[in-house]
Amino acid sequence: MKISEETLSKSLFFGGLSLDIISLIGEKGRIEKFSRDEIIFLEGDKGEKFFFLMDGLIKIYKSADNDREVVLRHIRPGEMFGEVILFESDTYPVSSVAMRDTVLFSVSRSFFMELFNDNNFRKFFTGNIFRKLRYLADRVAFLNAYDVEERFFLFVEEHYGLKPVITIDMSKAEVAEGIGTIPETMSRLLSRLKLKEYVTWSRDDLRIDVDYARSVIDKMKDGAI
Repeated sequence: MKISEETLSKSLFFGGLSLDIISLIGEKGRIEKFSRDEIIFLEGDKGEKFFFLMDGLIKIYKSADNDREVVLRHIRPGEMFGEVILFESDTYPVSSVAMRDTVLFSVSRSFFMELFNDNNFRKFFTGNIFRKLRYLADRVAFLNAYDVEERFFLFVEEHYGLKPVITIDMSKAEVAEGIGTIPETMSRLLSRLKLKEYVTWSRDDLRIDVDYARSVIDKMKDGAI
């Protein structure tokens, strides 16, 4: 099994590179498979490679002082993770685990650093790294600043867009992790929103009152100004 040049060229981090470089990355990289709940790397592990998610779902999290997990984000197919080891440190600053059977494309740090002899590539990739670091910093602030209802609607908007009916490909427990809460709190939130006819979640269909969801998000953004 080999990753296609088309898949790499359409990705956020590799799109825009020359076909020669994309082809070389495809040849030098490696396909890896992980089962559900299998650890990919742990915070503090030596970082020898970074990853592109081809299929599955990945949870990125950090350990808090009280042994609690703080979920920073979920990685979806077409996204990259672990690339912070290229610049910031030679160890992973976070942990990652497969949330379902997963297929990854990995690239070794040693090979990738060789590509930095290409000035255009270096500028392109460094810019993307800094954008991701800003995202992670904003994510931590997000978890600390807003209540669970606000985080829920913002999560839905970021991952699916605000629509009356959404086909959702994550479980309630996975969404709870994604907004930094526990399943019990998530269940209470959904029950309260259902009672008010703002949200109904049945199997993989999520129905929301778009006007209400938008009003909640707008208040969040107004408060952040």
